[in-house]
Amino acid sequence: MVRSVKAAVIGCGVTGISTVNHIVNDDRYTPNIQLDMYDNEVLAGKGPAYQRDSSHLLINIPSGEMYLEDDGSDYMQWLESNDYPAARYTSREQFGEYTRDKMESLVREHENVHFIPGMVEDVRFDSETGQFKLTADGMDKVYDFVFLTMGSLRYSDPYSLEGEEGYIQDPYPVEEVLDNLEGEIGIIGSGLSAIDCARYLLLENKKERVFIFSRSGEMPSVRGAHADIRLQYFTPKTLRSLVKDDEIPLSSLKHLFMREMEANGVDHSLLTRRTGDTIQDLKYDMEHPEAVGRLHYLIMALNPVFSDVFQYLSRTDKRKFMEEYHPLIDENHSPMPKEAAVKLVEWADEGRLVIVDGMENVAAGDRFSIRTDEGENYRIDTLINATGPVKDIWKDMNGLIGALHDHQLIGRNEFGGIMVDRSRNVISPNIGTLEGMFALGGLTVGADYMSTSVWILIQNTKKLAGQFYDRLT
Repeated sequence: MVRSVKAAVIGCGVTGISTVNHIVNDDRYTPNIQLDMYDNEVLAGKGPAYQRDSSHLLINIPSGEMYLEDDGSDYMQWLESNDYPAARYTSREQFGEYTRDKMESLVREHENVHFIPGMVEDVRFDSETGQFKLTADGMDKVYDFVFLTMGSLRYSDPYSLEGEEGYIQDPYPVEEVLDNLEGEIGIIGSGLSAIDCARYLLLENKKERVFIFSRSGEMPSVRGAHADIRLQYFTPKTLRSLVKDDEIPLSSLKHLFMREMEANGVDHSLLTRRTGDTIQDLKYDMEHPEAVGRLHYLIMALNPVFSDVFQYLSRTDKRKFMEEYHPLIDENHSPMPKEAAVKLVEWADEGRLVIVDGMENVAAGDRFSIRTDEGENYRIDTLINATGPVKDIWKDMNGLIGALHDHQLIGRNEFGGIMVDRSRNVISPNIGTLEGMFALGGLTVGADYMSTSVWILIQNTKKLAGQFYDRLT
């Protein structure tokens, strides 16, 4: 019988909810396990990504691939039961309602699952008892286990502009933050967050023109047609056989990846199809949905495997991978819906969306002056930062992250987030492996490669729940 334990789950977004869901639905679950979930009342059950916001902010993953249960049709059934159309792509707000419902049902249906509104301010570890003292709203509670599932770190500020008049550090929720903007509007970044901002300003606010600035000018690819992928070479069994001295060489991974592309009919040249012309590249993807879709779904199929394998690369191989191969994977890992790409091309052709690459510097003044590497200068009244969250914890030392770092319970991973072992136990630079503290999601981006998408998180939280039970036996 499982011993009596108390566990705190810090953060009630997708990762926290899914972790609790897998724990209570495991055959080993008993009423002896108490689970306390902590988060801000407003964001609990949704997280920043799926809060109440514009209906024009579409999730970039098809609805049929979004779910928190083992049943892949769970979200589609929820949409139907709540009188929402079973659209191929739904709004982030709708998915947030679904995840909030899941959290509330966990609390309602399980007597030992509690939601505690409020932000956790501090966590300390007692090495004699092996327990953690958690402080929230000035109150202390003691736990046997702590799950750090807080999501992403703070929003980045790449040009050190926070606090400047006319500069918007974090654009979400866009309905509140980006409403009634005046003058020329520019967006820094060209990823999915930048696309969210542009769609809101041009569709809902009916702005005449919006600029998008970035170093590369490259946007995510356009999601291709669904493809059935059967992994034959890049499999857990094959990769385990390659482990030698607790490492797997990058050259072996590359070889298996290329063989997998060939076996699944994926054209190698698609990895280097980008021309540098953003609109031309979007049009190419829309004109070749079958070929591009096979690449997208191959990368999706490989992701759960590579998320685990990444930790077996040496530091040198990780650096090489991130410099040479990650950009090619990243372009195809989180593609945008075709509906979004169609509007971007239309707006660009009309001159309503101006995409500027080669961004080099920003100077603040009465207006923002943006210079490119070709000497062009743009004058902008309102500048929106859409570059996404930081990965380096040293850039987010406020709140709980700062407290954990100060107590030497967490250490910096040079590839992003914090140090964890392969079971996602937190590694303390002072104590060593903390077998009662787990981390997953935005805090483990340096260890779990490209694993922050919903469906990868669901798979990893299931593993996390299993590792939790392994500690109890």
